[in-house]
Amino acid sequence: ADRLAPFLAGDRATVVYFGKLIENKGVQVLFEALRGMDARAVIVGFGDYRSELERLAEGLDVLFTGPLEHRHLVHLLALADAAVVPSIFPEAFGMVAAESAAAGCPPIVANHSGLAEIAQGLERHYPPELRELPSFPNGDADVLRARLQAQLGLQGAERAALREAARAATVALWSW
Repeated sequence: ADRLAPFLAGDRATVVYFGKLIENKGVQVLFEALRGMDARAVIVGFGDYRSELERLAEGLDVLFTGPLEHRHLVHLLALADAAVVPSIFPEAFGMVAAESAAAGCPPIVANHSGLAEIAQGLERHYPPELRELPSFPNGDADVLRARLQAQLGLQGAERAALREAARAATVALWSW
């Protein structure tokens, strides 16, 4: 957490992943999508795939934080431009995506299993021209890159509207 503040200095686009660092979570798909993009990524979590992910992140602007307490994660999400949930294995429910949206950090999720439910809920609340942003086909780094570029390229009122729509969807559709 001590390295987080200096890493986030400036106003470069920031993408967050938080969750287990295991192959099934698809972080490697996110890294492939980030290649050639002007964006930095914060990877929060722990798991036995971390050393392989660190190797795959070489050449990218990536910070691995290890686990963070929820109170710190909420502040990180407020500063981030997108949260990515690239799981390649079925998820019962996209809790991480819902938490991101609740924090006003619009998530982009792999469109399958429980994550698809989150994507559909977000799509219903997003402005019509932004309804394709919440999801990408499972494992498709090229489409994920396109979604990230579109979302990270939003400015001012459009960006604020997307953040608010993500929060509104969470409040309207999901609760404890």
